[in-house]
Amino acid sequence: MRAAIVHAMGDLRIEDVALPEVPAGSIRVRVGACGVCGTDLRIYRKGDHRAQYPVIPGHEIAGVVDAVAPGVTAVREGDRVCVAPGHGCGACRMCRQGQPNVCTQPFPSLGYKVNGGFAEYLAVPENILRLGFVNPIPASLTFQQAAMSEILACCLNAQRNSPVREGDRVLIIGAGPAGILHALLAKRRGAARVMMTQRTRARLDTAQGRFAGIDRVVPSLEEDLDRAVAEETGGEGADVVFVCAPAREAQEAACRLVGPRGRVNFFGGLPRDARTVTLDANTLHYKEFFIAGASSSLPEDNREALRLLAERAIDPDKLVTGAFPLADAHAAFQAAESRRGIKFVIAP
Repeated sequence: MRAAIVHAMGDLRIEDVALPEVPAGSIRVRVGACGVCGTDLRIYRKGDHRAQYPVIPGHEIAGVVDAVAPGVTAVREGDRVCVAPGHGCGACRMCRQGQPNVCTQPFPSLGYKVNGGFAEYLAVPENILRLGFVNPIPASLTFQQAAMSEILACCLNAQRNSPVREGDRVLIIGAGPAGILHALLAKRRGAARVMMTQRTRARLDTAQGRFAGIDRVVPSLEEDLDRAVAEETGGEGADVVFVCAPAREAQEAACRLVGPRGRVNFFGGLPRDARTVTLDANTLHYKEFFIAGASSSLPEDNREALRLLAERAIDPDKLVTGAFPLADAHAAFQAAESRRGIKFVIAP
């Protein structure tokens, strides 16, 4: 089969490799589409401490079950499925409590140490199938549309950790795919005002022009963000802030701009060499606000994401702005890096 393999930072090759085997308890999927994520770009361009090279990246996967190991009954050959990158063991305390996304004895994740979806075929590890991270694709969704479920599921997990309530004023830092999805989900949950900010205007204008529900955009190189948030909230601060930008300054701004008893979600992780922030502990103490993280998703989040996409509560066609064949994986990565669209997919 053909696959896009990252051999080292900056070294992406399209190569012929052996068809993956199907170990006990696992399945093999013929990939129909796989979304390009910022994590994939980081593995390719900058390196990621969680990755083991060479590796086939890609973890936003939709396809058809091609083969099943003896005894597997959860799916059958020919089923259309989405595969999410679950890494839980199923046995540790967190897994037993229904939180495999924060497993204390995690298995290697798809696209990091285990080969992912930028290939014609994918071997799905046993634990992913066992824990419920392989889910049927509704008939109304294409593979490219269904591949949007993984990032949407991650946003659903974050909004469970930092809930949006009726009438909330919500600030989203970062105008990429995750920021847009957080805006759409916040409006569905009854947010009164949704503000979105990042440094430059182009991506903000794309987001606001393409999706209803983003009430105000603030390009922070042109406007004073603190003043804008004060105007939108009567000086009280945002009720919820989702940080969808991998920058220390963004996380620090969130803690400054959130209001009393508000919620801050660090949705985007920081680079390994710049992963600390400065926090005024007295501000946290006196405002009584809450900071939460968001790591991946739960199986039920993936099922809910597929439902929202299938019902067009979240329109997948507005998210997918380009598709590339596997042979053009370099071009797909360049398109994602250009930030001139929202989500790009590779369709082998």
